[in-house]
Amino acid sequence: MKLRYLDILKRELGREPTFVELQAFSVMWSEHCGYSHTKKYIKKLPKTGFEGNAGVVNLDDYYSIAFKIESHNHPSAIEPYNGAATGVGGIIRDVLAMGARPTAIFDSLHMARIIDGIIEGIADYGNSIGVPTVGGELRISPLYEHNPLVNVLAAGVVRNDMLVDSKATRPGQVIVVFGGATGRDGIHGASFASEDLTGEKATKLSIQVGDPFAEKMLIEAFLKMVEEGLVEGAQDLGAGGVLSATSELVAKGGLGAIVHLDRVPLREPDMEPWEILISESQERMAVVTSPEKAVRILEIAKEHLLFGGVVAEVIKDPIYRVLYKDQLVMEVPVQLLANAPEEEIVEYKPGEIPKFDTLKFEEVNAREVFEQYDHMVGTDTVLPPGFGAAVMRIKGNSGYSLVTHSRADLAIQDTYWGTFIAVLESVRKTLAVGATPLAITNCVNYGDPDVDPAGLSAMMTALKDACEFSGVPVASGNASLYNTYRGKPIPPTLVVGMLGRVDPQKVVKPGPSRVFAVGWPDFELEREKELWKVIKKLADEGSFILASSHLLTKTHVESFKEFGLKIDLKLLKVEPAHQMILVFSEKTPAVSVPVREIGTVSR
Repeated sequence: MKLRYLDILKRELGREPTFVELQAFSVMWSEHCGYSHTKKYIKKLPKTGFEGNAGVVNLDDYYSIAFKIESHNHPSAIEPYNGAATGVGGIIRDVLAMGARPTAIFDSLHMARIIDGIIEGIADYGNSIGVPTVGGELRISPLYEHNPLVNVLAAGVVRNDMLVDSKATRPGQVIVVFGGATGRDGIHGASFASEDLTGEKATKLSIQVGDPFAEKMLIEAFLKMVEEGLVEGAQDLGAGGVLSATSELVAKGGLGAIVHLDRVPLREPDMEPWEILISESQERMAVVTSPEKAVRILEIAKEHLLFGGVVAEVIKDPIYRVLYKDQLVMEVPVQLLANAPEEEIVEYKPGEIPKFDTLKFEEVNAREVFEQYDHMVGTDTVLPPGFGAAVMRIKGNSGYSLVTHSRADLAIQDTYWGTFIAVLESVRKTLAVGATPLAITNCVNYGDPDVDPAGLSAMMTALKDACEFSGVPVASGNASLYNTYRGKPIPPTLVVGMLGRVDPQKVVKPGPSRVFAVGWPDFELEREKELWKVIKKLADEGSFILASSHLLTKTHVESFKEFGLKIDLKLLKVEPAHQMILVFSEKTPAVSVPVREIGTVSR
């Protein structure tokens, strides 16, 4: 815990904290759990939807989409396979906790080279739990040599009448923890993820170990509990484990809790009480319910070969009391625990859009990566990976699109405008598949905010301004700070995850056609909305559209080959930030912006 926060803790408690309190607050007030540097910026963002573990955005009269992106950067740097795999597991449970069945995974990977362990971790976990990985982005650059970024987005479908809140609502409720048994893996994972990778906690002991088969059983068990009306509130046991889940559930409801650590199912019998409290062992959920419903919840957990126990009672007094075999382990005000100190924001005023230099990331064929993922499980993937946004069908006529996108190559030159343009390009990609942009989830990947607070301000201000410009609000998000190695930071890398509403029956797939470059080779902000109107018009007319920051990539070419198509183009030269799309159509686009025919697609 940073010294200044330790002084705050002493002042608030009115005494020296105990050993257990130091462990607990170092987790809950870590950047990973407490969002000290970003919370005040987040409050300024335009918001939408129902917010809990994930953001939930209404799709139509019957369905909503729960979605969120999260980082597992630090664990993946130390232990690539388990770091990436448990990143998938954690974000799946965030979506699940809203009452949604997880239906799609998307990722955003930034690395110095393709790290096989990271790819295998994502593939093995996603494939094993039966949730399709339907796309993502892969950026290769030496700038991420010591700090690979593993950002995973998950989305799920929930009936509007089945939404689950993430808080306790009345005294007398109980909290059931069920899923995998608790071990020592992941102790101080949250606090380790909040410091330089050369910090003292950077060991494999901080890394959780995933079990995708337990996760699959957890998904089915939890959804059965929701169907039977047993779940009154829910929380994923992610960063901070039992401590974080139970304290956040009661803090959000303005209540308190008595937690019994000896009731937590263990797989290591000699664990200390504080270790049980903060372990981040995977595949666990916390459910708020009434005492009589808890019996059936534990039955369902057992039917699905999962462990479970009633570990806490909800009380009126806003106190967080922890017991182990009736011995007091810790007692603190719950709101103190759940609300980390907030750093002041730095005002940022953007300059003019610069003339960006070309900063090339290594050109790779991302198909070599995503072909390890099963994108067809569930048979609802309408537009496969390789062209930009993915389109997912919901049985019936409903559908949604997903895309992840970032522009660190621009943001390293101008953090504000690089971030701003990443949001605009996400809108283009969403419109290109015929979808209407609904909401954003974002992952703020940044270096050290204590060394360079202005850069963080530039990124967060750009996100706010771009959301207001585009009219696409934020539904959820995640911040990963201290992505540094021996003090050297990564480029400021904001990853945008965008959700769209789309009719899956109207989605256009590539076929033989003429190819046109539509738009401008440079960038002027006042033209952007005109370009959006053009993309929407052409998509509605049945054109296939690529809206890529690199016009055409190796991945695109190989993806056309998968459709049995050969592409022959003479590409125009564009600036690193441009406003040009590729339109595949038999007829010349009748639009108000520049159009040039540049080639063909044939069988």
